[in-house]
Amino acid sequence: MSEEKKKKNYFVSILKKYFRKEDVFLIPNILCYLRILFVIAFLVCYSLPITINNNENAGVYIAAGFMTLSAYTDFIDGYIARTFDQKSNLGKLLDPIADKFLQCAIVIALLLRFYHFVSIFMMFAIFLAKEITLIFEDISLAKKNHTFGGSKWYGKVASFLFYISTGVLLIGGPFFMKYYPVYGDSVTVLSHQIAHYIFDGICTFVTFWLLLAWILYFVLYLKLLKYGPLEIKEKKHRKKKEIKTND
Repeated sequence: MSEEKKKKNYFVSILKKYFRKEDVFLIPNILCYLRILFVIAFLVCYSLPITINNNENAGVYIAAGFMTLSAYTDFIDGYIARTFDQKSNLGKLLDPIADKFLQCAIVIALLLRFYHFVSIFMMFAIFLAKEITLIFEDISLAKKNHTFGGSKWYGKVASFLFYISTGVLLIGGPFFMKYYPVYGDSVTVLSHQIAHYIFDGICTFVTFWLLLAWILYFVLYLKLLKYGPLEIKEKKHRKKKEIKTND
Protein backbone atom coordinates (compact mmCIF):
# COMPACT_ATOMS: atom_id res chain seq x y z
CA MET A 1 0.00 0.00 0.00
CA SER A 2 1.37 3.41 -0.99
CA GLU A 3 2.13 6.09 1.60
CA GLU A 4 -0.54 8.36 0.11
CA LYS A 5 -3.19 5.64 0.38
CA LYS A 6 -2.21 4.94 4.00
CA LYS A 7 -2.66 8.62 4.86
CA LYS A 8 -6.05 8.67 3.13
CA ASN A 9 -7.24 5.55 5.00
CA TYR A 10 -6.02 7.01 8.29
CA PHE A 11 -7.92 10.28 7.61
CA VAL A 12 -11.08 8.32 6.73
CA SER A 13 -10.80 6.24 9.93
CA ILE A 14 -10.51 9.45 11.99
CA LEU A 15 -13.62 10.88 10.31
CA LYS A 16 -15.56 7.66 10.96
CA LYS A 17 -14.48 7.66 14.60
CA TYR A 18 -15.51 11.25 15.39
CA PHE A 19 -18.24 12.07 12.87
CA ARG A 20 -20.72 9.21 13.00
CA LYS A 21 -24.21 10.11 11.73
CA GLU A 22 -25.91 8.97 14.93
CA ASP A 23 -23.67 11.27 17.01
CA VAL A 24 -24.03 14.49 15.00
CA PHE A 25 -27.59 15.20 16.21
CA LEU A 26 -27.26 14.08 19.83
CA ILE A 27 -28.64 16.76 22.16
CA PRO A 28 -25.31 17.35 24.00
CA ASN A 29 -23.54 17.88 20.66
CA ILE A 30 -26.26 20.26 19.40
CA LEU A 31 -25.80 22.26 22.62
CA CYS A 32 -22.07 22.29 21.92
CA TYR A 33 -22.70 23.81 18.45
CA LEU A 34 -24.91 26.44 20.10
CA ARG A 35 -22.17 27.16 22.64
CA ILE A 36 -19.73 27.98 19.84
CA LEU A 37 -22.34 30.29 18.22
CA PHE A 38 -22.94 32.01 21.58
CA VAL A 39 -19.20 32.65 21.89
CA ILE A 40 -19.12 34.30 18.44
CA ALA A 41 -22.16 36.43 19.37
CA PHE A 42 -20.47 37.39 22.66
CA LEU A 43 -17.30 38.56 20.89
CA VAL A 44 -19.24 40.57 18.27
CA CYS A 45 -21.50 42.29 20.83
CA TYR A 46 -18.64 43.11 23.19
CA SER A 47 -16.38 44.48 20.45
CA LEU A 48 -18.93 46.68 18.65
CA PRO A 49 -20.13 50.03 20.09
CA ILE A 50 -23.80 49.18 20.76
CA THR A 51 -25.99 51.91 22.29
CA ILE A 52 -29.59 51.32 23.43
CA ASN A 53 -31.65 54.11 25.04
CA ASN A 54 -28.49 56.26 25.34
CA ASN A 55 -26.74 53.47 27.25
CA GLU A 56 -23.25 53.21 25.72
CA ASN A 57 -22.53 49.95 27.56
CA ALA A 58 -25.55 48.06 26.20
CA GLY A 59 -23.21 45.80 24.21
CA VAL A 60 -21.56 44.74 27.46
CA TYR A 61 -24.90 43.62 28.93
CA ILE A 62 -25.82 41.68 25.77
CA ALA A 63 -22.35 40.11 25.59
CA ALA A 64 -22.63 39.10 29.26
CA GLY A 65 -25.91 37.36 28.42
CA PHE A 66 -24.32 35.36 25.61
CA MET A 67 -21.37 34.45 27.82
CA THR A 68 -23.79 33.23 30.54
CA LEU A 69 -25.68 31.16 27.95
CA SER A 70 -22.41 29.66 26.75
CA ALA A 71 -21.40 28.69 30.30
CA TYR A 72 -24.90 27.30 31.00
CA THR A 73 -24.95 25.11 27.87
CA ASP A 74 -21.49 23.83 28.88
CA PHE A 75 -23.01 22.56 32.14
CA ILE A 76 -26.22 21.24 30.56
CA ASP A 77 -24.59 19.29 27.69
CA GLY A 78 -22.30 17.48 30.13
CA TYR A 79 -25.21 16.71 32.47
CA ILE A 80 -27.36 15.30 29.63
CA ALA A 81 -24.46 13.27 28.22
CA ARG A 82 -23.79 11.64 31.62
CA THR A 83 -27.40 11.20 32.76
CA PHE A 84 -28.89 9.87 29.52
CA ASP A 85 -25.79 8.02 28.29
CA GLN A 86 -25.31 10.26 25.25
CA LYS A 87 -21.53 10.42 25.38
CA SER A 88 -19.77 10.32 22.01
CA ASN A 89 -16.33 10.72 20.46
CA LEU A 90 -17.61 13.83 18.67
CA GLY A 91 -18.65 15.33 22.01
CA LYS A 92 -15.25 14.53 23.52
CA LEU A 93 -13.66 16.36 20.59
CA LEU A 94 -15.99 19.38 20.50
CA ASP A 95 -16.26 20.08 24.24
CA PRO A 96 -12.61 21.07 24.86
CA ILE A 97 -12.54 22.96 21.54
CA ALA A 98 -15.58 25.02 22.62
CA ASP A 99 -13.95 25.66 26.02
CA LYS A 100 -10.71 26.92 24.45
CA PHE A 101 -12.71 28.96 21.92
CA LEU A 102 -14.53 30.73 24.78
CA GLN A 103 -11.25 31.39 26.62
CA CYS A 104 -9.65 32.84 23.47
CA ALA A 105 -12.74 34.98 22.79
CA ILE A 106 -12.63 36.38 26.34
CA VAL A 107 -8.96 37.36 26.05
CA ILE A 108 -9.47 38.86 22.56
CA ALA A 109 -12.41 40.91 23.87
CA LEU A 110 -10.24 42.20 26.72
CA LEU A 111 -7.40 43.06 24.34
CA LEU A 112 -9.71 44.97 21.99
CA ARG A 113 -11.25 47.08 24.76
CA PHE A 114 -8.40 47.40 27.29
CA TYR A 115 -5.34 47.43 25.04
CA HIS A 116 -3.75 50.15 27.23
CA PHE A 117 -2.83 47.52 29.84
CA VAL A 118 0.32 45.54 29.03
CA SER A 119 -0.59 42.98 31.71
CA ILE A 120 -3.51 41.76 29.56
CA PHE A 121 -1.13 41.06 26.66
CA MET A 122 1.16 39.21 29.09
CA MET A 123 -1.75 37.08 30.32
CA PHE A 124 -2.80 36.32 26.75
CA ALA A 125 0.77 35.32 25.78
CA ILE A 126 1.08 32.86 28.70
CA PHE A 127 -2.42 31.49 28.08
CA LEU A 128 -1.70 30.95 24.37
CA ALA A 129 1.71 29.37 25.01
CA LYS A 130 0.19 27.01 27.62
CA GLU A 131 -2.63 25.86 25.33
CA ILE A 132 -0.40 25.34 22.28
CA THR A 133 2.13 23.41 24.37
CA LEU A 134 -0.62 21.20 25.83
CA ILE A 135 -1.89 20.36 22.33
CA PHE A 136 1.56 19.14 21.24
CA GLU A 137 2.03 17.28 24.54
CA ASP A 138 -1.35 15.52 24.10
CA ILE A 139 -0.40 14.45 20.57
CA SER A 140 3.03 13.25 21.73
CA LEU A 141 1.52 11.22 24.59
CA ALA A 142 -1.20 9.78 22.33
CA LYS A 143 1.50 8.33 20.06
CA LYS A 144 2.78 6.37 23.10
CA ASN A 145 -0.79 5.44 24.07
CA HIS A 146 -0.58 7.68 27.17
CA THR A 147 -2.76 10.58 28.31
CA PHE A 148 -2.75 13.17 31.08
CA GLY A 149 -5.79 11.35 32.48
CA GLY A 150 -8.00 14.43 32.56
CA SER A 151 -7.51 17.89 34.03
CA LYS A 152 -5.32 18.18 37.13
CA TRP A 153 -6.11 20.32 40.18
CA TYR A 154 -3.68 23.05 39.12
CA GLY A 155 -5.26 23.18 35.66
CA LYS A 156 -8.75 23.41 37.19
CA VAL A 157 -7.66 26.17 39.60
CA ALA A 158 -6.04 28.14 36.77
CA SER A 159 -9.17 27.80 34.60
CA PHE A 160 -11.50 28.75 37.47
CA LEU A 161 -9.48 31.87 38.35
CA PHE A 162 -9.19 32.75 34.66
CA TYR A 163 -12.97 32.70 34.16
CA ILE A 164 -13.79 34.53 37.40
CA SER A 165 -11.14 37.25 36.99
CA THR A 166 -11.69 37.87 33.28
CA GLY A 167 -15.46 37.86 33.88
CA VAL A 168 -15.00 40.63 36.47
CA LEU A 169 -12.84 42.63 34.04
CA LEU A 170 -15.20 42.07 31.11
CA ILE A 171 -18.38 43.13 32.92
CA GLY A 172 -16.99 45.61 35.46
CA GLY A 173 -14.14 46.99 33.37
CA PRO A 174 -16.13 49.38 31.13
CA PHE A 175 -17.95 50.87 34.15
CA PHE A 176 -14.76 51.05 36.19
CA MET A 177 -12.94 52.85 33.36
CA LYS A 178 -15.70 55.44 33.29
CA TYR A 179 -14.72 56.60 36.80
CA TYR A 180 -10.97 55.85 36.56
CA PRO A 181 -9.99 56.50 32.93
CA VAL A 182 -6.45 55.99 31.62
CA TYR A 183 -6.98 58.06 28.47
CA GLY A 184 -9.04 61.08 27.43
CA ASP A 185 -9.55 64.61 28.78
CA SER A 186 -10.60 63.56 32.30
CA VAL A 187 -7.46 61.54 33.07
CA THR A 188 -5.71 62.30 36.36
CA VAL A 189 -2.60 60.75 37.87
CA LEU A 190 -4.72 59.13 40.60
CA SER A 191 -7.30 57.62 38.21
CA HIS A 192 -4.48 56.32 35.99
CA GLN A 193 -2.73 54.67 38.93
CA ILE A 194 -5.90 53.13 40.40
CA ALA A 195 -6.89 51.66 37.03
CA HIS A 196 -3.46 50.09 36.58
CA TYR A 197 -3.42 48.73 40.14
CA ILE A 198 -6.74 46.97 39.58
CA PHE A 199 -6.21 45.66 36.04
CA ASP A 200 -2.52 44.79 36.45
CA GLY A 201 -3.13 43.16 39.83
CA ILE A 202 -5.90 40.88 38.56
CA CYS A 203 -4.07 39.97 35.33
CA THR A 204 -0.78 39.28 37.14
CA PHE A 205 -2.56 37.00 39.63
CA VAL A 206 -4.21 34.99 36.83
CA THR A 207 -0.97 34.89 34.82
CA PHE A 208 0.85 33.40 37.82
CA TRP A 209 -1.62 30.50 38.02
CA LEU A 210 -1.57 29.95 34.25
CA LEU A 211 2.24 29.85 34.36
CA LEU A 212 2.22 27.47 37.33
CA ALA A 213 -0.23 25.11 35.56
CA TRP A 214 1.89 25.27 32.38
CA ILE A 215 5.06 24.29 34.28
CA LEU A 216 3.39 21.50 36.32
CA TYR A 217 1.75 20.01 33.20
CA PHE A 218 5.15 20.02 31.49
CA VAL A 219 6.75 18.24 34.48
CA LEU A 220 3.94 15.64 34.39
CA TYR A 221 4.41 15.27 30.62
CA LEU A 222 8.11 14.47 31.07
CA LYS A 223 7.24 11.87 33.75
CA LEU A 224 4.62 10.26 31.50
CA LEU A 225 7.08 10.10 28.61
CA LYS A 226 9.59 8.32 30.81
CA TYR A 227 7.43 5.99 32.90
CA GLY A 228 3.79 5.93 31.79
CA PRO A 229 0.72 6.48 34.03
CA LEU A 230 0.77 3.10 35.81
CA GLU A 231 4.51 3.22 36.55
CA ILE A 232 4.16 6.70 38.11
CA LYS A 233 1.39 5.40 40.41
CA GLU A 234 3.51 2.36 41.33
CA LYS A 235 6.46 4.62 42.19
CA LYS A 236 4.27 6.77 44.46
CA HIS A 237 2.87 3.62 46.08
CA ARG A 238 6.38 2.25 46.71
CA LYS A 239 7.47 5.57 48.26
CA LYS A 240 4.49 5.48 50.66
CA LYS A 241 5.38 1.92 51.64
CA GLU A 242 8.99 2.93 52.29
CA ILE A 243 7.88 5.84 54.51
CA LYS A 244 5.58 3.54 56.53
CA THR A 245 8.39 0.95 56.89
CA ASN A 246 10.83 3.60 58.12
CA ASP A 247 8.28 4.78 60.68
